[in-house]
Amino acid sequence: MMPEWNNVDRWLMGNAWVGSQIREHVSQLCDVIGVRWAGTPAERLAAEYVAGELETLSLSHSTIESFGLRSWKCGRASIELIEDDGRSLDARPCMFCPSINVVGELVDVGFGMPDEVAMIRVDCLQGKIVLIDADHEPFSEPVTFQHRLQSLADAGVVAAITPSAVGGRRTADFSVSDWRDNDPYKVPLPVVQTSREDGARMREGGNVTVCVDARQVEGESWNALGELNGSEWPDESLVLSAHHDTTTDSFGANDNAAGVAVLLETARLLSGLRQETGFRPGRTIRFVSFGAEEQVLQGSNAYVARHHGTEPPPRLMINLDELAAGHMKGVVLQFPELRSLVQSQLESMNEGLSCHVLSQLDASGDMFPFSRRGIPSAILWRWRFVGRHPDVAFGHTSADTPDKLRIRELKEYAGYLARLLLRLSHVSPEDWPKNRLDVNEIHRRLETERGTVFRTM
Repeated sequence: MMPEWNNVDRWLMGNAWVGSQIREHVSQLCDVIGVRWAGTPAERLAAEYVAGELETLSLSHSTIESFGLRSWKCGRASIELIEDDGRSLDARPCMFCPSINVVGELVDVGFGMPDEVAMIRVDCLQGKIVLIDADHEPFSEPVTFQHRLQSLADAGVVAAITPSAVGGRRTADFSVSDWRDNDPYKVPLPVVQTSREDGARMREGGNVTVCVDARQVEGESWNALGELNGSEWPDESLVLSAHHDTTTDSFGANDNAAGVAVLLETARLLSGLRQETGFRPGRTIRFVSFGAEEQVLQGSNAYVARHHGTEPPPRLMINLDELAAGHMKGVVLQFPELRSLVQSQLESMNEGLSCHVLSQLDASGDMFPFSRRGIPSAILWRWRFVGRHPDVAFGHTSADTPDKLRIRELKEYAGYLARLLLRLSHVSPEDWPKNRLDVNEIHRRLETERGTVFRTM
């Protein structure tokens, strides 16, 4: 029997506000456990914490699953400007940067666009170190940073230095690979980021020494999961996910303790509704927290490979990431097939939420491995397409701390997600569009999209 949705909504939203444990989850992940670079003991503690919290909610199959990890360690990185008597400048290498130790003349190539590079004699780049802006040149057709770096490597450049886009002597962990590629770990050119202030100093030119001591290592990471069994179609499922790992020195409050906290809160709300009223989801809802998202989505890749080869794929997967950057505005699908269905359920909530569809496959988060397997997936429409709160612009740095989160907005996320998932779980199988996503066609589409700039505005 279908519920009286007004009563269900009141229960869920009321408990989302007055019973919230979001602050406690964020504190445990950020303040107690701390930096959670995948493969470290701290990351395992985070996975165990999530699984333990799901188990306290009486979710079935609450556990952690390990998987092999391809990781990276950097022991030291430095930039020295020889003309300043070897003064050491701010330096942070790109993730998976190889070891280098080079001395050379610094050449400013601007954004490294083809027309800018063409103005420099090719032989003038051989063996040089370049200073390059990673942002997109505003007046030209955009070219990915990876492709600009590759063209410089082809011209004989040995290393690149890129200034941070923000001030305050800040640098952040960053990737220069395209995660849509067959080899997403490939670094086209050793790249080291410096602060905006030191980048301005280097505009004057000179000779520099760039040193990175780093190596790739093998290890182990962990996913955490639990299930709230469905009452009508228990063999069918929906997936709600987040990732609990961080970059190398980040406390990861926004990225992504906020997403994990909302994941746990959504599970608490739906489990509490079941315990207090007896009302359960119609189909099973799986809650999954992935490891190694920051290291090329290895946790979600491992989960999809393990669970969605022989098991029936979920009807829909929704991924939660950086939720503290803005309030919820709706759902963004990777494929258009479910747009009408999801929009109808959002409209029944009467909160002004909308459903949209991406024009490109988004490879920046844990929905991507699901999409490649032909599983409908989505992110939440929030900051990425319409702006973000300025006080969470500290991603991938040690300044991504809990004091910058808006707990009120995260409570709203949990209430809205619980209501949406519950509605979707009770949509009859006959009313779901047949999944006609073809994996071969998706791979062909990816081939055409590789090398294109992903649109975020």
